[in-house]
Amino acid sequence: MSQGHIKKQPAKVDPARISATLNNFLVIRLVVASVIFAVALILTIPTFLRILLLVISAGLAGYDIILKAVDCILNGDYFASPVLLILISVLAFFVGFATEGAALILLYQIGLLLLKFTKEHTKKAALDLVQGRDEDVIAHMRELAGNEESCSMAIENVMRSSAGTILRLAMLFAVVYAIALPLFTSFGFLVSIHRALIILLIATPMSVVASIPVAGLVGLCSSASHGLVFNNAYSMEAMADASVAVIDKSGVFTDECPRVISMYSDVLDQETFLNFVAHAVYYSEQPVANAISAVFDRDYRLDVIKDFREIPGYGVELSIDGIPVTFATAEYLRGRGLDIDESGETAGQTFYMVVAGRKMGKVVISSDINSDLENLVPELKAAGIGRCILLCEDGKEVGQAFAEDMNFSEMYAQCTPEKKLDIVDETTRKTKGAVLFLYSNGMEQHSSAAVDIRVSKRAKYADAVVSADELESLPIVKQISRRVREICIENALFAFIVKSVLIFLSIIGYCNLWLAVVLDFATAIATVLNTIRITGPSLRANLRYKFGK
Repeated sequence: MSQGHIKKQPAKVDPARISATLNNFLVIRLVVASVIFAVALILTIPTFLRILLLVISAGLAGYDIILKAVDCILNGDYFASPVLLILISVLAFFVGFATEGAALILLYQIGLLLLKFTKEHTKKAALDLVQGRDEDVIAHMRELAGNEESCSMAIENVMRSSAGTILRLAMLFAVVYAIALPLFTSFGFLVSIHRALIILLIATPMSVVASIPVAGLVGLCSSASHGLVFNNAYSMEAMADASVAVIDKSGVFTDECPRVISMYSDVLDQETFLNFVAHAVYYSEQPVANAISAVFDRDYRLDVIKDFREIPGYGVELSIDGIPVTFATAEYLRGRGLDIDESGETAGQTFYMVVAGRKMGKVVISSDINSDLENLVPELKAAGIGRCILLCEDGKEVGQAFAEDMNFSEMYAQCTPEKKLDIVDETTRKTKGAVLFLYSNGMEQHSSAAVDIRVSKRAKYADAVVSADELESLPIVKQISRRVREICIENALFAFIVKSVLIFLSIIGYCNLWLAVVLDFATAIATVLNTIRITGPSLRANLRYKFGK
């Protein structure tokens, strides 16, 4: 092919480079607008020319705000911040406060730039928390940082709704104030309208919710640094509300896939006995079946297997070539009237092979318990999860003994994957708070729990993943999620207090438009910076005090 026919590949678009270019362009605009604004104030020029320069300054600094306002109006969002900002600025020009109207647009844009700078650096500090983790975790956190919606939380909707209600009340109050002030005092309508505009500006919800997505990211990164990786901030926030934890034993407290420790038969040779056992558990979904299939490398004769019946937590029953076979625990066999001698048994879980009522041999599989999790349930309860429910595939005796040792509130034995989901569903329906479901395998759908956490590196249906080595960090992450909520509420209250003070100052005439917008942005920046307290030493000290770590 000739060189003239070579198809050129399109250049790759670098979002970071585009963002930097736009920021540089905005800075240039603001510098030029500021110079024009200063000229309008410093030089002695006719009033109409000064107002013209102020209009040019405001237009150059905020023409993009005008475009956003138009877009919001076309979409029916009449109370959006850009719409209110342009309305207030225009009215300020008309009532004789052109300098403040232009300063409002100019300072608003400068405030947005500073707020964006603060957010970016706070996000960078948050991402530094996951340095040293797996590349997949780092990439996931970076993806969340680039998507503000993923870092938003339900509390933001509550704050926006509350702020929206306050805004509407403020608008009503501003109208009444603008009309009433001249009627009952010596002030004119121009003064009352000016103060009403200030009240309306202060009532906009920007500083109330500015920090929430940043707080969400800081919480997500802090949780990931302890090993629990959430898909989004909504799931992390749901964990803050969790009052019940439903925990699957398999893969959490024990090995997900146990191994065969020993196999013995005093009737059959080792190879024949293994062949017999492997066929018995071929259709089983219990952990013992996985352990046996891992050591059996021969072909199966499935035509000899008939009348298979799963006995969750105990074993299986079937017929092989018409002969009744039971492969089960001693607890189950004793319930069937068989005398099983368990003396001299080694550590692990033992299953016995019974053929036509005669004991043929036994298989012992590992039942190792993660010793690092012996205090998991008490620590979860200390972190605010009052009920901890154990789901296990064991029989009732084994399950009850384990539940008591680990301080569980409730226990359900002989659980199949379907039964586990049913229990989670029932628990969710009967619980006022949120339910957390911790599991390792066997789930091919999302449960009805508020938060599904899977012990794995990846999970298609779960809301979060955690490695088996870091399960002990769950109580800490529970505290982190609550801390995120507390910080968001603190920030909102701080913003509301500042706004209340500003409104009071506006009513008595000690505040103007530019001071209101400067202090509102200062409040927003302060709340963003405050989010880093989520990872502060006070939280870690509190956790060490509670859990002795």
